[in-house]
Amino acid sequence: MTLNIRWRLTLWNTLGLAVMLLAFAALVYGLLRHALYEQLDQRLVGALGQLEKDSRTAVEPDNRLRYWIDEWREHENLSAVAYGTDGKVLERTEQLAAASVPSPPTVTDSERRAKDRTIPILGRQRVLEANVRLGDRTSTVVIMAPLEDVDHELGELGMVLITAVPIVLFLSGGLGYVLARKALAPMERQRHSTEEITADRLDRRLPVVNPHDELGRLTETFNAMIGRLERSFAEIRRFTADASHELRTPLTAIRTEAEVALAEPLDLAEHKQLLGSILEECGRLTRLTDQLLALAREDVRAAHQAQERMDLAALVGEVAETMRTLADAKGVRMRVEANGVAPVCGDPARLREVFFNLIDNGIKYTPEGGEVVVRIDHSGPEAVVRVRDTGIGIPPEHLPHVFDRFYRVDKARTRTEGGTGLGLSIAQSIVGAHGGGIELASTSNEGTTCTVSLPKAVGG
Repeated sequence: MTLNIRWRLTLWNTLGLAVMLLAFAALVYGLLRHALYEQLDQRLVGALGQLEKDSRTAVEPDNRLRYWIDEWREHENLSAVAYGTDGKVLERTEQLAAASVPSPPTVTDSERRAKDRTIPILGRQRVLEANVRLGDRTSTVVIMAPLEDVDHELGELGMVLITAVPIVLFLSGGLGYVLARKALAPMERQRHSTEEITADRLDRRLPVVNPHDELGRLTETFNAMIGRLERSFAEIRRFTADASHELRTPLTAIRTEAEVALAEPLDLAEHKQLLGSILEECGRLTRLTDQLLALAREDVRAAHQAQERMDLAALVGEVAETMRTLADAKGVRMRVEANGVAPVCGDPARLREVFFNLIDNGIKYTPEGGEVVVRIDHSGPEAVVRVRDTGIGIPPEHLPHVFDRFYRVDKARTRTEGGTGLGLSIAQSIVGAHGGGIELASTSNEGTTCTVSLPKAVGG
């Protein structure tokens, strides 16, 4: 079973606190143990130092040794045993039972060892072993301090820690759950608000309580995404309506002409005229369908775009030469200006479609005697192609919309000339997929200039 975020936050916080508490408990226990042992070792070393500093041990070693062993027992609660070089006991604490006398240790002159030992009857003891010079002989002295008090204090501390840590973890877990619930409450409210947003209610937005925290920034991101979805849905609805309208027009014409042909007896010439008109509408319908498919495929093509190094100047020149026949037939002059090779990377077929469309528009909307100039420049960081005509131009109020799908400045005129309002949209999609940009500048009755910028190929 997958836990929700609230429980996961609670468990992770509790686990983190448990690790910190255990580390803290181990640190406190270790520090106290070190301090208690350090204090006990200082008592043992201090007792041994009293014996070593006694100057009277040089003249009466036995008496002074006896004296200090009794003093340690009476005032320090320390037990002691002194051994001769032969391993025999010289002196020991009177209260010490024979079974509690440890075996003589082996200690070098400079060695002083403090360690824990379990002594019969006495139990756990902290033992200091050292060689001491007493008169003209060296004795090994073993001083023992009981560890009962140390073990008792450490045991009490351990019990306190064992009891306190689970209680603190339980309380902190409960508090963590409450805090996690309170912190995630705004997300629950946002979830309910999000459920109310549907495809028909994309105008709604999530409330932003605090725009400066993480949830506020996430909410603003969601709102921005909903705004993009709203615009996309609106464009899809508009595109669907426009496409339906554009498709209905030639279909209506075909149906009307077919009904006329079937309703009345017509001679051969009239039948040919009707069939020619039907074929013309079919051609317009075919072009419109092809352009709609081209637009639908642009997003897929952008992800799998062919990357081929080419000379943009040569490509544009070939397109212009192909279109020159159309320009001559209309009485429009065409001029191509280039200053060398313009290397770019991309899909030649798609870029050729762009410039066919732009040059065709220039010829189509330039009256007889006008001129279309195609200039290719690559002196800067980009390869730039400008198609300038001296045609009828575009009114300024229409310029912001010329790249919209199905948008036509003069619907009546462009329909008779075969326009669908999709050419510039397709060109913009192709150029954008190549990482470039397309702009249009125009003045009514003076002409139009369309500028295409494409990044130059590396090493170009």
